[in-house]
Amino acid sequence: MKITKTILALGASALLVSSISAIAQNEDDGHILQMTEAGIKLGHVSQFREALKPYHACLIENDDEADWSAWRNVGGDGTTYWFVSTMANWAEMDSPDEAGETCWPEHMDNIMPHVDSISISFARPMPDWSGDAEDYSVVRLHQWRVEDGSAFREAAGAITSIMKEAEYEHMGSWYDMIGNSSNEPDYFVVTHYDDFAAMDEDRAGAYKVVSEHAGEERADELWAQFGDALKDDWEYFTVLLRRDTELSHSNDD
Repeated sequence: MKITKTILALGASALLVSSISAIAQNEDDGHILQMTEAGIKLGHVSQFREALKPYHACLIENDDEADWSAWRNVGGDGTTYWFVSTMANWAEMDSPDEAGETCWPEHMDNIMPHVDSISISFARPMPDWSGDAEDYSVVRLHQWRVEDGSAFREAAGAITSIMKEAEYEHMGSWYDMIGNSSNEPDYFVVTHYDDFAAMDEDRAGAYKVVSEHAGEERADELWAQFGDALKDDWEYFTVLLRRDTELSHSNDD
């Protein structure tokens, strides 16, 4: 589904959503992840969700390949919905978005009164650093702003390589942001949980896995290099998200 142009129309004049699988699901190297963050006005969450449902139904009716996932923030300021989609390459943006052009004019007046802000970003998967994850409903995004990209990639690559050698079962999914602004992350990794109860499990952290498998000296060396590569201000931040199954759609279901 050619959602990108429709989403960009939303950012410029206000749109929202379209094709996806899941927020950090590993596919082939070449796909591009699209993330549209919609800030919802205070007290408008229910109205927003109800207005979005017929729009989604229209997209599905007009595009039999329509796929997307919806996520809602847990904690933080206000309510934000993330609509995540993928495209194989940038060339998809050149193709007509017939479903969006058909459905959006009919539903925009019902949706946009409940939307306070729109932010759109893109990222590429980094499969060499990532594990495999499926059937999860809660994710945490760990995001970094990087000063020294070369040193960061060297350290992160070594850390994830050791974790894979150790056969760590909770490997996250890494992404490299595309065209981000100075106040956005350069890289992020997504950790996955089946549900909130899974967050109570006593998982070994990355440092523990690396130190046990490669030694504390090597772990300390990599963590120092990793930290030194980050920007001095606002270098790390996290976002906790919960899947909104009712607002998501997958042709695999």
